Amino acid sequence: MFAIKPSTDSLLFNILASRIGYFIAGFGLSVWAPLVPYVRRNISMSDATFGLMLLCIGVGSLCCMPISAALTNRFSIRRCLFVMTLLLLIALIGMAMAPSLWLLGIALFAFGGSLGVLDVILNIQGLSIENRANRSMMSNFHGMFSLGTIVGAGSMIVLLMLGLSALLSTLVVVGLILILSLYAVTGYLDERTLRGEDAFMWPNGWILLVGLMCFIVYLAEGVILDWSALFLIEEKQIATAQAGLGYASFAVLVALGRFLGDALVEMFGRVRIITGGGLLAAGGIVLSILSPHWGLALVGYALCGLGCANVSPVLISSLSKQTHMPTHLAITAATTIGFAGVLAGPAMMGAVAHYSSLSAAFAVLAAALLIVAACGPRFK
Repeated sequence: MFAIKPSTDSLLFNILASRIGYFIAGFGLSVWAPLVPYVRRNISMSDATFGLMLLCIGVGSLCCMPISAALTNRFSIRRCLFVMTLLLLIALIGMAMAPSLWLLGIALFAFGGSLGVLDVILNIQGLSIENRANRSMMSNFHGMFSLGTIVGAGSMIVLLMLGLSALLSTLVVVGLILILSLYAVTGYLDERTLRGEDAFMWPNGWILLVGLMCFIVYLAEGVILDWSALFLIEEKQIATAQAGLGYASFAVLVALGRFLGDALVEMFGRVRIITGGGLLAAGGIVLSILSPHWGLALVGYALCGLGCANVSPVLISSLSKQTHMPTHLAITAATTIGFAGVLAGPAMMGAVAHYSSLSAAFAVLAAALLIVAACGPRFK
């Protein structure tokens, strides 16, 4: 895909910049979780309306992700990553200060769109760097994304607990992300991708299965990101400023699991990682529902994170065995379907919460994770 062979020094900085890029994407995503209760406080809305607002995130992502390849065909990867990061920062500020539903909807659309495009283009950057380095690096890159979610959620929680307003806390983390982006930008690849002859192909059933299983795993992340804070406040009586601990506990174990992922797959094999991961994640959600105290609910979210951590990387890796379409196109298709789970899925949970309860919505998630576990033996 890329013809220029970098020097050792430039390759090292490319690797560092890629890690920072993934970290920024995770950081930006996780800022939203601690903001949720404050957004709900600023704008009065029902659970169903809030679910529709979250749908704006999914629509933004699904509308923008398919144009990622066109953007990198016309503009350099470096320019695309930097501009998308700026759009993400603007969206975060808009979400924190939106005074009305329609302005919040626009900000959430931009939030989802920028994160979706960042996800695709960072994978293009990461895969190219991995090929140039001639060693496996994608698990580490995704681990940096998870580390970013931990630092982002933790930073917001600390700032809010110190008494800063939601808007001021958001401005502080936006400034941090901007500094990191300015440092990393010269390490992003200043190259364009080339349009392939088979750029448009429909995925077959196997690729769709991988995408749908990724959708469920990413759905778990999206539900915990968007709903765990409200669930802990309403059902477990946790303090509002500490409600972001739900997503933080999930993210910590996702990061730990991914940094250990290569060794775990080597030790247990692909089927056990998928089946065991699905079972552990479902069990964690059940624990969070049934626990009498918010501390045990946090343990449940952590177990869910550990179970989910390596399922999607293993699923994506399995696509290299299929011959229906080029591997990079198969990965793009499955990733797009899966990423919709982070952004669009939680909106569906809002409808369940509206007509039943948040506990019922989380129970639906646990059942979906059991489906992932049941499909695990197909990946022998």
